[in-house]
Amino acid sequence: MQVRPNRAKERLKAGDTLLTSSVRLPEPGLCELLGYAGFDFVLLDGEHGTADATTIDRLVQGCFAGDTVPIVRVLRNDDPEAVMHALDLGAQGILLPHCRNAADAKRLRSAVLYPPLGNRGFGPGRSTFWGRVPLDEYFSTINDTVLLLALIEDPEGVEAIDEIAPCGIDVLWVGTGDLAMAYEVPGQRQHPRVLEAAQKVLRACQRHGVAAGFPVGSVDEAKWAQNEGYRAIGFGGAEQYVMQASRQFLEPLGR
Repeated sequence: MQVRPNRAKERLKAGDTLLTSSVRLPEPGLCELLGYAGFDFVLLDGEHGTADATTIDRLVQGCFAGDTVPIVRVLRNDDPEAVMHALDLGAQGILLPHCRNAADAKRLRSAVLYPPLGNRGFGPGRSTFWGRVPLDEYFSTINDTVLLLALIEDPEGVEAIDEIAPCGIDVLWVGTGDLAMAYEVPGQRQHPRVLEAAQKVLRACQRHGVAAGFPVGSVDEAKWAQNEGYRAIGFGGAEQYVMQASRQFLEPLGR
């Protein structure tokens, strides 16, 4: 038996654009649903959501049920044990928040990869199908199947982007929400200062051969991002869809 392939990473290597959404609430069925809908990976939000270890375990299973890739957004950018734990539970990638410099990016890479490429501790579970994958097969392939993503969501990260980009991260994601906060234009994701920062990240990624990610709120915005050259596009979250569809139904009825 072989290690589970990471189809999102395979698509990225093939030059495709990744499409993703997220889940905050501890409901595996939402992950399953997003997989059936066709998203390349589902972001399990351990920074802003409820994803403790037990929840991550269940959400990962929901992703696999829906035939999509589970990626965990960890709480902090300085916690290698949390990265290791999420991967041992079966996550196929990690999103690091607040990547501000090359040291942050290198710390993520080291936490994700087994020696000699990194310092990940040994204790796999679901990623070996609970022992069905022989260890020689596991160690020879697992490093290549993990997707590494980092959020560039601080002015420091934007300024250091040419130092961060060569550090071996697969996707550097523009965090427009936190950048808007940092530039004192909260909620204005399309503010010129935010878009200028996003453009700087995108161009650096293109120079260094790294995929850039961008969050969108509509099909038109997604098409714009893809035309600009972004290779990963995130569209809201499952909870947001429920609220939007509910309000679209209820408001005309006076509720």
